[in-house]
Amino acid sequence: MDRIKVFQIVAYVVAAIIITRLFYWQFLAKVETNASSIADESKIPASRGEIFASDGFPLVANQEAFLLYGQPNSLNTNPQTAAQQLAPFLISEKYSTSSAQLSDDEKKLKDQEIKNEEQDLANKLSDKKLFWVQLARKIPLEVKTKIDSLSIKGLDFEHDTKRFYPEASMAAQLLGFVGSNKFGDDTGYFGLEGYYDSQLKGQDGRLGEEKDPLGFPILVGSYHSIPPKEGDSLYLTIDRSIQYIVEKRLREDVQKYGAKDGTVIVSDPKTGHILAMSTYPNFNPSLFSEYSESDFKNPAVSDAYEPGSTFKLIAMSAALDLSLLDPNTRCDVCSGPRTIGDYQIETWNKQYFPNSTMTEVIQHSDNVGMTFVADKLGIDRFSDYIRKFGFGAKTGMDVQGEIPGLIRSKDEWRPIDLATASFGQGLAVTPIQMVQAAQAIANGGKLIAPRVVSKIVENGREITVGSPSEQQVISQKTSALMTEMMVNAVEKGEAHAFAPKGYSIAGKTGTAQIPVAGHYDPTKTIASFIGFAPAENPKFVMLVRFTEPSSSIFGAETAAPTFFGIAKDIFNYLSISPNSN
Repeated sequence: MDRIKVFQIVAYVVAAIIITRLFYWQFLAKVETNASSIADESKIPASRGEIFASDGFPLVANQEAFLLYGQPNSLNTNPQTAAQQLAPFLISEKYSTSSAQLSDDEKKLKDQEIKNEEQDLANKLSDKKLFWVQLARKIPLEVKTKIDSLSIKGLDFEHDTKRFYPEASMAAQLLGFVGSNKFGDDTGYFGLEGYYDSQLKGQDGRLGEEKDPLGFPILVGSYHSIPPKEGDSLYLTIDRSIQYIVEKRLREDVQKYGAKDGTVIVSDPKTGHILAMSTYPNFNPSLFSEYSESDFKNPAVSDAYEPGSTFKLIAMSAALDLSLLDPNTRCDVCSGPRTIGDYQIETWNKQYFPNSTMTEVIQHSDNVGMTFVADKLGIDRFSDYIRKFGFGAKTGMDVQGEIPGLIRSKDEWRPIDLATASFGQGLAVTPIQMVQAAQAIANGGKLIAPRVVSKIVENGREITVGSPSEQQVISQKTSALMTEMMVNAVEKGEAHAFAPKGYSIAGKTGTAQIPVAGHYDPTKTIASFIGFAPAENPKFVMLVRFTEPSSSIFGAETAAPTFFGIAKDIFNYLSISPNSN
């Protein structure tokens, strides 16, 4: 009887061991095998979201392209031979022209690039442990057709996409571009592509294969596929017609005035929406690899500069808002140069206007007159208003690369710093900050953060974009008084000859010398003009800025004519006739 019990126990133990092993091989081992195969899975690239102008026209679209891959074990030719045949089709697009049109240096670069490409391809196709190896991405249809004609067995394609720019280089610095990160994944850089990269890129799919314990593919094994999810699309506030007007005029005038570069921003002061933003020189996003990194920066949000006389609007707005003076208050220090500490303050043209009103101080762009305003304000109050107008902090505009500018703490200010700040020296602002501040003067005193994306669309569903922040920084009365003073400055100031007749335009010129090695270079300036129109019911605010114009250092003779030329074209586009303000 004892033997029977022992036998039963042994039988139960053996059965338990068998069942346990069967469970392991049936479930646990399969999970491990699948996990092993998935560890070597390949990505199926997601289609990146597109970017549209306010009229729904694509500024950045996706073009059909192909991913080329090889199967080393299936090649019907030597890997080196296949590499030699493929390489000429896969090198940079800069060599798309015929060899006869290339310079000798370009031919040498082309030959070297082909050799490098050959070696890389040969290495990949020689690895027999690989069942599938990616050889190239973003291949256009015409190149795919040429590769197909080679009839190399073991090469195949998957669908891919590449960025396509229907408007070429329009708004290039605003849009940014798509390159590859260190892992070879599509990644947005600069501008909107960089700022909204996580929404635009979507989610890549996965394609895995089962392999044997030695790492070789199981030819009858199963594949594991997870489809990709396409990225969200952006709809912008950019008005394509205004953007075109701006880019054409800016390109012409940068060349005309011999400027190092130029930037124009146009916005709607009631909403903060950016209608146009352009910089020249720009770059071609399709061939971004042929440009230096400095070309990608968007000066509209990434450049800090001394604003010069355009900043007089901020000082005067603060003094009016605090009722420290009014447009008819007369300046009692405007009869000549003024000494403050160890420094002498002069007017830009060495002309002086004794007993000027505040309206005339703005009209004449009188630095000495602005020191009178600064005295009324004092350091604490002026510094507080500078911060209220948004200077020294990012506007929060939805593009990559914005900087806050540089406004020193008021504890560091001396009397001379108070004086020079009143006419825009000793502090650094960005073009977008100046536009944000001018919007407040134009719209009744509200500081509205600028925005360039109006909506985001995910699989046909609109995602809510948060409303821009809004803050009352000056009163409506101050806004109205400043508008009148700016209209007078346009009609009677140094740039009045360029203003289109019959339109009420509020504006102010700026000419700021560029600090170099601790002093100001008298021959190099930032020339600018900021304003809005029609003055009584503004449809747009605009800033024009040129760096180091050589034909004239003054904003009144460079930036102002460009401003008025663009404004006239915008009036025509918006069907705003003279005297219809």
